[in-house]
Amino acid sequence: MIEEFISRSMQVAFYKKKESTSSQYYWQQGSRILPNRLSISRDTEMTNVQHKGRNLLHPVAGQLLGSFTTKEESPLKQHKPFVVRTQIWQVPLYPLFIGYGTLGISSESGRVTGDTGDLVVLYSCDQWANIVICYFAGMGNINDMEQVMKYLQRLVENEQFDVEQKKGDASQQDPSNGL
Repeated sequence: MIEEFISRSMQVAFYKKKESTSSQYYWQQGSRILPNRLSISRDTEMTNVQHKGRNLLHPVAGQLLGSFTTKEESPLKQHKPFVVRTQIWQVPLYPLFIGYGTLGISSESGRVTGDTGDLVVLYSCDQWANIVICYFAGMGNINDMEQVMKYLQRLVENEQFDVEQKKGDASQQDPSNGL
């Protein structure tokens, strides 16, 4: 029952790193819930983060930051400057993944002051050249994250997220097929 809920809740997007940049990624296919252009930085490219809250649970792997353009549409695009961001935390039990984060979006004041409770999990099979981002609305608590990671682990083991093998529009493909 939980796996079916996770499968139906999951929105998958595929991003490719722009040549000659260290952290700029462009949407290739799949869900358009996130901005078309994202900056996904590794922990070595970031300033130090405070050691409190979730930073005490898991090591920081990086940061995801993006802004919607005026033409893009998404339920996450609510207040100018239309920013989404999250820290990306590693989960030592799931080393195949880059990590997870809970999204923050621009508030009425224009600043990212809290998070939406939405979970994102990042995966790459090619040293961050291509990144698969799995989005789960409202599943950003630790208990849900554990269930989601178990589910995604099986998808990866069954090679459901091999970016190079994906052809066509991923929004029409169901990565849970065959499970």
